[in-house]
Amino acid sequence: MLTAAGFAVEDERTITVNIEGNRGEAIGRYAHGSLRRIRGAAAPALSSEDLAALDELLDVNSPHGILHRDDLAVRTERTVWAARRA
Repeated sequence: MLTAAGFAVEDERTITVNIEGNRGEAIGRYAHGSLRRIRGAAAPALSSEDLAALDELLDVNSPHGILHRDDLAVRTERTVWAARRA
């Protein structure tokens, strides 16, 4: 897509993130934000039970909310490109 938009790709890298066993506040916020974005896209396809379970995870006041869990981990990959105008 970058080439089609008139850019010359100079380099591409995949960054892998794997944070285990760390109950940092940032991990909870990352999980909450990710699930909130997923909810917006997935809600029409979810059953009412699944949507209720997801909403409970997203409820910041619920003792079962994702922000109160102590077993979270972050595992993700991102690909980044360095490009310049051709």
